[in-house]
Amino acid sequence: MHETVKAAVTPVEAPSDTAQWRPASTALSPRVLIVEDSPTQAILLARALESAGITVCCVETGAAALEQLSEELPDLVITDLRLPGINGDELCRRIRLNPRARDLPILMLTGEAGTELRGLQSGVDAYVSKSDDQDVLLLRVRALLRRDAGNSAVADKPTPRRSAPRLAIVGGTAEWRRQLAAELEGEGWSIRILPPEEADRTAFAGASDDGVLILSNDGSGIELCRRILIESEADLGAPSHESIHSAHGRPAVLVLMVDDDREQTIRALEAGADDVVAASRDVSIVKARLRALLGRKMLRDEQKHAAAEARLRDLQLAQAQADKRAAEAKAALAGQLEAANRELRQTQGQLVQAAKMASLGQLVAGIAHEINNPLAFVINHERTIDRAIEAIGAEVSAILSEEGQRKLQKVRARIRDSQMGLARIQDLVVKLRTFSRLDEGSLKQVDLNDSIESALTLLQYRLGDRIRLVRDFRGPAALWCYADLLNQVIMNVLSNAIDAIDQDGEIAIRTRSVPGFVEIEIADSGKGMPESVRQRIFDPFFTTKPVGSGTGLGMSISYGILQRHRGMLEVQSEEGRGTQVTLRIPDDLETASPVNIVDAR
Repeated sequence: MHETVKAAVTPVEAPSDTAQWRPASTALSPRVLIVEDSPTQAILLARALESAGITVCCVETGAAALEQLSEELPDLVITDLRLPGINGDELCRRIRLNPRARDLPILMLTGEAGTELRGLQSGVDAYVSKSDDQDVLLLRVRALLRRDAGNSAVADKPTPRRSAPRLAIVGGTAEWRRQLAAELEGEGWSIRILPPEEADRTAFAGASDDGVLILSNDGSGIELCRRILIESEADLGAPSHESIHSAHGRPAVLVLMVDDDREQTIRALEAGADDVVAASRDVSIVKARLRALLGRKMLRDEQKHAAAEARLRDLQLAQAQADKRAAEAKAALAGQLEAANRELRQTQGQLVQAAKMASLGQLVAGIAHEINNPLAFVINHERTIDRAIEAIGAEVSAILSEEGQRKLQKVRARIRDSQMGLARIQDLVVKLRTFSRLDEGSLKQVDLNDSIESALTLLQYRLGDRIRLVRDFRGPAALWCYADLLNQVIMNVLSNAIDAIDQDGEIAIRTRSVPGFVEIEIADSGKGMPESVRQRIFDPFFTTKPVGSGTGLGMSISYGILQRHRGMLEVQSEEGRGTQVTLRIPDDLETASPVNIVDAR
């Protein structure tokens, strides 16, 4: 049995409209808001609750209580029915209209008879007369706090919503159970009747009752209340797949006593009952008490359902976000791998092309060297022969016949023709040696015009007589660059220009100075290209030539070479109207900024 709580002798301040919480002995103690305009009644009530380890806050009016609730919610509200301004029942209605506080347990105090039904209809959870002693009051408070805590757990998954509360009627006589069930018909409750001998664990397994109405005519109902609630608490602590009541929390329990007996009421509340009503009271009071209990229970279950749904949505959102991050990481990794593979293929193609150019340079250098030695021998001897013919001709000219004079003139003409041919061969050798430049892989100053002419010399066999060349060299001849790489770009662009001209045509090569750059412009009168092709010409391995006719690396490599020069490469083309490629190289490469690298596609 619970010992009677004695009022503390420590002075307690009278309530005021300025709410202040009076801390109890523990930080986790329940918090109760007292709304009472009588200072004496408020002091006695506060002392009783504080001595029981409860933190209290007292206010005098309903308006002050609503203001306090807007700032912080307590665990329980105790209010008088009669208050200045807003009455206690109106205060309860306003609390129930507040979404934040609609499930807040409310205990109403009154000294007036016949007002219980009015308070219960306003949304009160329990009703205590001011004439009741402190033992009953504290047990009522503990019942409300216990029921509030017992229903606070959140399920892992949303439970199915119910169409109607479920109420089990147990105990008492069979006639009393049937009579009460008939009285409760029409309230919208799903009612089942159980005799006392069947009200065990098996009878409640899987039922998930919202409320249990225990009829106690001989004191046995109190033991039945204790047994049902002990089994319910055990279920709440069991694993979810074994739990009977965990889906909807512990059931609300109302004990209906035959007589209004104080000792039996205390025993029932101590056994765990949420409310106790005497059977002698009006049946409307019993219905109102049940409505309050079941309504609060259904509200709690609805909140648990909403919280479980929110938790499930959060888990689903978190899973979706995790899946999204994983997919993004996977896509990013795939993109990085693709980029690395593309760069590797491009580098491999560049290395192959560089090796081919190096081999070509070595071949050209070797040929030029082999030609240059006998060429020098022939040129020297040709000059000796020319001088000898001139000397001999001067001596014998007077004695030569007309035929002899004609033959001498013919020999002299052939020598001059040979000299012209040898000069052309000598010029070709010089250009071949200029193109090869295997020792010029570093940055140095070169003659731009010579580089262009060297490339044209190597491509002369493809130009033939069908393609006319237009030269307009207005830019500076001296240019800082990587000579072998620049030769490769010029060769690639000229080769593409030749390929673009099917029949007769023209290729214009122009150089000029623009602020900060030297421009090399190569324009052809060929077939041009559509926009879809122009957008891809810098992609490695992209080519419009037949299989085996091109690697698709020429422009990609040229773009990379211009990047190394910190320059720009711009292509303008229109289908059927030719193509113009503009190379821009900094006029002082040693001071050029890398930000000038632009893919001007």
